[in-house]
Amino acid sequence: MIRRSMSSALALLLLVILPASAQQPPPQIDVSRLGPQVGTRVPDFTLVDQHGQTRSLASLMGPRGLMLVFNRSADW
Repeated sequence: MIRRSMSSALALLLLVILPASAQQPPPQIDVSRLGPQVGTRVPDFTLVDQHGQTRSLASLMGPRGLMLVFNRSADW
């Protein structure tokens, strides 16, 4: 009876461990291929800001350029 319980416990342990070790790691994301890269020019655009005002790339550009930061909010 004890031997049967031990073998059942071992079989259950193997069922839990083996599938977890056989899982593939998530694929690596090549961030160099996502969106515009640092220093590249982006096409002119027009968007509405958080206050409802229409903004274009040209209206935001300063004498030293512009830094665009894209941030996805949690409520999208």
